[in-house]
Amino acid sequence: MLSDVCLTLASFTQPESIGATGLSMLWMFPLLASIAVIYKTAKLRAMFWPAFITETLKLTAFLSGFMILAIVVLNLVVWLLTS
Repeated sequence: MLSDVCLTLASFTQPESIGATGLSMLWMFPLLASIAVIYKTAKLRAMFWPAFITETLKLTAFLSGFMILAIVVLNLVVWLLTS
């Protein structure tokens, strides 16, 4: 039992290597969805599931669009500076 706990805790000493590829940008979407859920949970006065789900999906879509736009703009700037 103690060895299992120690092994589990030891696995958190090294961060996960994600890299900087285009495919690694997919890790952004679960993070954005969790940010939207937490933000909307804190901001809604009354919790109604249909309103909560629609507001969360809208915020997730907005954040995702903004992040994709920022990625495209930053890649264009780097491409222009390095070419």
